[in-house]
Amino acid sequence: MARARAVFGIAAASMLAALMLSPAFADPATAPAGGAWAVRVQILYQADTRSVLRRMVRVWDFHPDKNLDFVWEPAAGQSPDRTIAEDGTINGKGRLVWRVRGSASYDPKTIYSSYFGDVRNGRPDGQGRLELRSGEVFDGHWLAGELNGKGIHVDADGNRYEGQFVAGVPNGEGRLLSKTGEIFAGSFVDGLKNGKGRTRLAGGTVYESQWAMGKQVGGSRPDVLADARVGGLLKAQTGGGDADKVEIGVAVDQRMTQQSDMQYQHLARDEDIAIYPQADQYNDSWNGTGQVTTSNVYEGKDWEDAPAFAEVDLKTSDQSRVKLDSLEMKVAASDAYRKPMLSISEHFGCVGFRPDFSIVNNGWGDAKDMKMSIQFTTIDDEGNPTGDPSRMFSKDVGSFGEGVDVSIKSVLAEAGVDTASLETGRFPCPSVDSLNVCRSQLTNKIKFGEVADYLGNMQQAMTLNAIGKFDYSWADDEGHVYQQSEPFRTSITMAVLETPEAMAECGDGGGGTPEAMRYQNIEFPIGKHDYTIAMPVRGNKKISAYTARLKMWSSMSSIHSFSIAAHFADGSVRESKPVTFFYFRPKQSLFETKTEPAACYLPRDMVGCG
Repeated sequence: MARARAVFGIAAASMLAALMLSPAFADPATAPAGGAWAVRVQILYQADTRSVLRRMVRVWDFHPDKNLDFVWEPAAGQSPDRTIAEDGTINGKGRLVWRVRGSASYDPKTIYSSYFGDVRNGRPDGQGRLELRSGEVFDGHWLAGELNGKGIHVDADGNRYEGQFVAGVPNGEGRLLSKTGEIFAGSFVDGLKNGKGRTRLAGGTVYESQWAMGKQVGGSRPDVLADARVGGLLKAQTGGGDADKVEIGVAVDQRMTQQSDMQYQHLARDEDIAIYPQADQYNDSWNGTGQVTTSNVYEGKDWEDAPAFAEVDLKTSDQSRVKLDSLEMKVAASDAYRKPMLSISEHFGCVGFRPDFSIVNNGWGDAKDMKMSIQFTTIDDEGNPTGDPSRMFSKDVGSFGEGVDVSIKSVLAEAGVDTASLETGRFPCPSVDSLNVCRSQLTNKIKFGEVADYLGNMQQAMTLNAIGKFDYSWADDEGHVYQQSEPFRTSITMAVLETPEAMAECGDGGGGTPEAMRYQNIEFPIGKHDYTIAMPVRGNKKISAYTARLKMWSSMSSIHSFSIAAHFADGSVRESKPVTFFYFRPKQSLFETKTEPAACYLPRDMVGCG
């Protein structure tokens, strides 16, 4: 289970051909031939005023011959007025989606491309990520519609280049990561290897080479039998047979995953090929590298139907045909992942003083002996702490499974807050227009001690923003204990100013996985080691290339280590590079808070939307 703490973290010619021949966008300098302005009228929502407006929107269309339609969605916190110039040209951060004209907006199969990031003068410019219907991905720094600077390109087959780009082409230091697990690191000029390079083959063998504009001029590539230690030919073989002509690639099926509600990605590492979630939120929750907030990883997805889609590709190096006898998945281990996955449920409404919150656990293991460090701070408009925070306070939370209520009433008392007056008092205010005066009167009347300078406002509520960390331990199924420390952020309702006016009501705001009938369903059993799963070979078994498609899942968050073994009619066997599959499936927490006041005098929406 040492791997449980792992952080998620080609043929070169074909990879570079894809980069050279399939640019993300045409050069804006060739505008007359390479594109045209596209204009449409859109209905856009303004979150700050909870209203809609009708605006003309103008973007650069690099593929006018395809007769696509587009939709522009400003990013959260970006007002449409700020992202759209007077002539309609987009300048700001958001999502730009191109789809088949006249198609239904809810059908992901009609999307041609989707870009999320910075846009200037109607073109990708700044940091952003582009996904094409073909499965290609371009991610990094853009300049006038082209990758320029540090970036990543994943081709439609799953091969990956990461490094420096100039005008959309690899230039400078970079790495080519093949779906077979081969990794090349070196320098590139105009998309071609040029200079010194270092290659790690799928079996782990490393060799140095020298290149001149795509041609190897120094160094010698080891033959396939020399690379048979891991992921190559079985050691018992001496002659190689058909197996020495075949390479096996394992990668996420990018076309299918782009249509999925839960998206995975893959990465060739020195020791394996990792398959893991694409969203930072899930990776942070898995590793404990993010901040614990009200964002709950269980919400928003149908976890009963959230598989990872993968492709296993076999291909002969010389295009000759070999007779494939059978395929199987050799699973070394399928282990549960027990790290707690925490979020915060804030308490508000019912009464004015709510000095508590809940920690909700959507992981499959318990949090043990948790200690909380907490301090108070002010925040800016984007929710980031500003200025110097208060001194640090400590509190024992204890051990819990599904969740736990945490009261900071004793912490506030230690900070000099008159908690008794806040708990028993009610604070009327004659009107919304008088709120500022009422707040001033309240702070003069009630002692807030050390937290007085950190009080904030949310509609009629006086709030207190808290930051800190949770320190706890958790254990895996083998009894190994891990120490964990995760930062958190939450908001506490200190008092509510009651006015006669009714406040605005709050509203709340669905996806799934695509049908995949041609995929083999792979369910990994938890706690099972050293087993095999047969992968039936369909069609003609005499092949120069073959693809098996897998729909992989398990009953819980778990780690699966496997390789693909191809057995040939001449008795030879080829294995893929090892694969580590980090499957993300949080547990539904059944925790219910026990802090609800016995009697209420406030409607819940008087404190704002949570």
